[in-house]
Amino acid sequence: MKSSIEIRKLGIRDYDSWDKLVECSPQGTIFHKSSWLVTCSKTLNKDLAIYGCFKDGRLVAGCSLYKYNIYFLKILASTIEMTPYGGIVLERPKSSKVREQESSYKDVVKSLNIVLGGRHFDIKQLTNSPNLFDIRPFTWNGWTDKVYYTYYLDLQKDMEYSISKKARNIVKKAIKNGVKVKKLNNPSMFYDLFSMTYNRQGLSPPVTKNFIKELLAVLNLENNGDMWVAETSSGEVIASEIFVWDNKMAYRWAAASHTELREMGATSLLLYEIFQDLRDRGFDEANLMAANTPQLAHFISSFNPKLVPYYSLEQMSYLAKISTSIYRMINQKRTV
Repeated sequence: MKSSIEIRKLGIRDYDSWDKLVECSPQGTIFHKSSWLVTCSKTLNKDLAIYGCFKDGRLVAGCSLYKYNIYFLKILASTIEMTPYGGIVLERPKSSKVREQESSYKDVVKSLNIVLGGRHFDIKQLTNSPNLFDIRPFTWNGWTDKVYYTYYLDLQKDMEYSISKKARNIVKKAIKNGVKVKKLNNPSMFYDLFSMTYNRQGLSPPVTKNFIKELLAVLNLENNGDMWVAETSSGEVIASEIFVWDNKMAYRWAAASHTELREMGATSLLLYEIFQDLRDRGFDEANLMAANTPQLAHFISSFNPKLVPYYSLEQMSYLAKISTSIYRMINQKRTV
């Protein structure tokens, strides 16, 4: 007799089991880790729900989600500010047979759909990590899908020859300009540059200084991330990067640069040096993000990365659909 999947919301005492699943799961990332989820939940004031999928009492899959409101709309989403992925994680397949793998996965999704369907939210969004390739069980059940992209960089390549000629010249220019790269744990300094980066685009930073401070503290405590800076010869900070990692790869999580000093080529040199450092630590790949924005994609593609798709899924209530349509109409009128 086939065992059924039991779904329940995990408590704090289950987080060790959850983290072990995340570590072993092909879909698991640092953004699924309980310490990341809890820190984001507290600093961004959004409720956290981790649903565990149990088979014969064993945790075999799960889904991390945040609950919050936007005006009168109730939202259930796997991602929030500064968290690119979340959602479903699955244990590594026990069988090499495709039919058995797909059957097990469909059982998990079916059970999750029943649980999530029984909770009223106006918008349900699942943006899963790139290693969740099969979204058919969701689209077959009425979810709307959307494809996004990211860039993976092979860190084991000879960087000096694999990046574009233009990127190599910019790196040489930065060195000639006396730019130096070093690690520096300074959340306040990073946030000043971070705010400057958004302000020059007419935007406000998506998170507070406290958010950056709290997450950097957790990353440093668990050795899951570092902050780097590029400085002028006189010690003025030009650019900064924060990379995070798990047991699978590194991620370019946050970047910032000085508005008046950007032409020195510091960001290219900074990334070049970070890639070397990550390679020396034993990482094979780095997820560079940035593939969904034309200007950022143009810059990152000069490092010769691989384009990788990932998928978002959504269900909306009638009220949410009407509200979204009105919002788009208003925005269109503003841009005319």
